[in-house]
Amino acid sequence: MSHNKHVVDGFNRDIGLMQPDEAIEYYLGLAEGWEDPNPPLVLTEHDGVTVVRDDLITGTKVRGADLLMSKIKQDTVAYVQPRTGLAGVSILEVAKRHNKKVRLYMPSSKKISHHQACCIERGAEVSFHRIAAMPNLNAIAAKESKENGHYFIPLGLKHELVTAGLVKVARSIPEPDEVYTVVSTAVLSRALQIAWPNAKFTAVAVARNMKGGELGRAKIISAPEPFTKSIKEEEMPPFPSIGTYDAKAWRYIPKNSGKNILFWNVGSEPILQDESLYETVDSYRDWEKNEE
Repeated sequence: MSHNKHVVDGFNRDIGLMQPDEAIEYYLGLAEGWEDPNPPLVLTEHDGVTVVRDDLITGTKVRGADLLMSKIKQDTVAYVQPRTGLAGVSILEVAKRHNKKVRLYMPSSKKISHHQACCIERGAEVSFHRIAAMPNLNAIAAKESKENGHYFIPLGLKHELVTAGLVKVARSIPEPDEVYTVVSTAVLSRALQIAWPNAKFTAVAVARNMKGGELGRAKIISAPEPFTKSIKEEEMPPFPSIGTYDAKAWRYIPKNSGKNILFWNVGSEPILQDESLYETVDSYRDWEKNEE
């Protein structure tokens, strides 16, 4: 397993040295005057667990990204879209609302993934690169964005305005006793920890080792599967969820425990209309030194 060596330091980098009430005040202040344009959060109960059903919209990132996008002056935003993840389709939806273009940087492969195909179908301009690791592609995207005058959004939408939007949305529902989320960059988990300072948190890592300050006060569990491998069908939750992402947390959540436990389901699989894209999009790139 490549994601089971985490830094667990109890520190939330998005809070820093602020006290809990100061952090809430700070982030709600950043979101002052902004209202989430998406439908209100929907909560349903399954096996005694309260579930945030953001599978009913494109995904939670459309909530977090809207406040940030409303402040961006550039006409094009750039982001690194891995083979798995709803960030790309979410950014595209929010960008359309704010009349922005989207350039997505994607790792080279022989065939694009389902999530990448959905981004292309929904209008993303794409740039493929052969890389050894995602941070390399992040660096390429940041450099080219600066050169081209595009607004670069870091992996996981790590931005204080995204956190502020998520804090405001989370504060619209009662604070639970315990919270379970999946984490990759853990932007959502850290935001929820700000919004709900008294709740216990458990984070299920699915993609990478967590660095200092990323986990906050969450207890960490490492899902055994590689990032791009889905869980077994019999392990899937009883509501739409992504088998390579959120669904990996469901098996770890105590069922019918009598406790006030909340699971935040960030989305479900986007629908691809044109499956010919898998064959027609040339996503393979050689190493740059070989091309030269």
